Amino acid sequence: MTGEQRLEQRFPLLNTSVKIRRRSLGFNPWRYDLNLIDLSANGMAVFSPVFQLSLLQKIDFELSAGGLTTAGCAVVCNSVTNDNKHRYGLLFIETDLVFDAFLTGDYLSSDELKRLGEEIAEQHMYRRSTSESMFHRTQNQRMIDAVATLAGRLGQMGLYINDERGDVVLPEDSIEVDITGGLSMPMLQAGDRGIERTAISMGHTEGQGHICYRIENGPVFENIIDLLKHLCSCLDQISVS
Repeated sequence: MTGEQRLEQRFPLLNTSVKIRRRSLGFNPWRYDLNLIDLSANGMAVFSPVFQLSLLQKIDFELSAGGLTTAGCAVVCNSVTNDNKHRYGLLFIETDLVFDAFLTGDYLSSDELKRLGEEIAEQHMYRRSTSESMFHRTQNQRMIDAVATLAGRLGQMGLYINDERGDVVLPEDSIEVDITGGLSMPMLQAGDRGIERTAISMGHTEGQGHICYRIENGPVFENIIDLLKHLCSCLDQISVS
């Protein structure tokens, strides 16, 4: 009973609060100093910085959201303490008829339903992605964030550049990111070709498979710091005096 017992789907939580109390002889006050971590058809997980429960202890609970309240009884099936903070897994023994509405989303407002749709979509995309592709997308987004922040800071400090159309713009306004996560910006090309929009991509080095950063028809960098330093030089080449 010390391991997590609930293996079924967990449901997203939107503005849901929980209170519990120990089920025993005598008066036991409701405790509100809890955070609901997740909820499923057969149980839930809660977090408390101070409130302590014992394994196999029975508790009463109430869940509230969107004007709807449901109640029932549960038993503590899992307990983990880290840094004096307590996480409990609760297995439902009894729930009322209203509880199903928490699982179907019938109580949600229009705005909450939109948020629920976004969260379900994100969960789906995470599940269908391999760990490698998720890592690649995360690192690619980090590259985009770093380049965009660099360009934004250069503009704040007074740098303007000529883009491939001949317009004078801020560096950050010259950056384009397509739907696949590709990044491009204007750069001065070799051979008197003038300023052209140039792609920057993340890939892997041959053989070793380490992450690298490639500039279209240009150099390859093994770390983000060298890439950012090179981009400063590239933007300086097309800066407006």
